[in-house]
Amino acid sequence: MTLEAMTKDTVKSVPPETHLVRNHGPFQLRRIHTGVGLGRSDDAGFGGLGLIDHARLQPGLVVRMHEHRNDEIISYLRSGRMQHTDSAGRSEVISPDRLMVMNAGAGFSHEQAVLGGDPIEMLQIFVRPEAANMEPGVQVVSLDRTESIDRWRFLAGPMGSAAPVFVRQAIYLYDTHLSAGASIDLPAMPGFDRWLYVFRGAVSVGDQQAETHTALTIGADETALDVAAIQETDLVLFLVDRQAPFSRAGTMSG
Repeated sequence: MTLEAMTKDTVKSVPPETHLVRNHGPFQLRRIHTGVGLGRSDDAGFGGLGLIDHARLQPGLVVRMHEHRNDEIISYLRSGRMQHTDSAGRSEVISPDRLMVMNAGAGFSHEQAVLGGDPIEMLQIFVRPEAANMEPGVQVVSLDRTESIDRWRFLAGPMGSAAPVFVRQAIYLYDTHLSAGASIDLPAMPGFDRWLYVFRGAVSVGDQQAETHTALTIGADETALDVAAIQETDLVLFLVDRQAPFSRAGTMSG
């Protein structure tokens, strides 16, 4: 499946009002349909970037063992610590210093538990793989927070790229922590549209402003753009080739 290229010279907003917000006691969820700014009635995704859950998990919470199929799941924590246990017998601690990717493929089950007395705030990012029913697996990598201060930190990319972990899709993932008043160039790659999310804070991009929980979609032809932090800000950025084929067979990403 392919999608048409984004209209040239277009920056669109994905505001918090478009999110599905749920409060289930110790589990608060903000579900973000990444492509709602594109105005498509048949698909709320942004090419291979399917769905993002911005979640807060309170101490003591356990999300019991459950299965995913055909999702590439990136677990990105900004605070707290999580115990991951999976059907392959693997057990890992995930934190702001440890990033995990679950390439669910033909089928994979996992359980998540909040560790310690601090709540977790995280993104669970559901990427659509290039094809269905591929081999499942898990990747975990250690991160250095200093690498993201006022510069872009490269977190994930397609197989064969220089990224520390991979997804089986033409998507690149970056983050940065911008000091108040700092500015930074917005990365660009020929043919790749961008999806910029304000995890926390406020920025201006060109003549647009975006605050906490707001995303901006930016076409590949918008190349010379700076991001300026109005206040201390955490940003997450995806470069997405929306022309790349993807499967919609995912448990969540589809």
